[in-house]
Amino acid sequence: MVLLAGGADVLLGTYRLLVSKNYQLPYAIKTGDGPWSRYLVDLLLVSPVVLILAIGAVFRIDRSKRIELFLLMFIAGTYLVMCNVKYGMNLRYANMWDVPLRVLALSTIVSLTAWLGRWRHIVLVAVVVLVCALEFRQYVILFVRFPLYELITELLMRALHILK
Repeated sequence: MVLLAGGADVLLGTYRLLVSKNYQLPYAIKTGDGPWSRYLVDLLLVSPVVLILAIGAVFRIDRSKRIELFLLMFIAGTYLVMCNVKYGMNLRYANMWDVPLRVLALSTIVSLTAWLGRWRHIVLVAVVVLVCALEFRQYVILFVRFPLYELITELLMRALHILK
């Protein structure tokens, strides 16, 4: 992230600017606060299957699975920073976890289908297609039927008919 931002000084300056503006913007004060678990709740509303499968990967990681371990450390480190930004919680910032969570979810699916032998590849493809279909269904609900622009917990719950 430091390289992508243009250096450590640019990254820290941008972070400080974000934090300072959060205390002044009424919209950020209204919608950007919450407990440390808010990102988990929002991710569970947007991508429930992927999040559950990714959490399942956490329980099977050991030192031999370096990619999964690196992705888990990346998610945990950035989660720790992001959930401590006052009035700065927004699911848009969590987009950087999208690919790592999906890789961890795929890792779980691969490990769950490992015992199937010669049917493994067919079941693996079928489960991946099923997860993709469920994710596409969530997309249609959240962004087509109930066209959300801002991914706030309340609006996500209204779109999913959890709140009326």
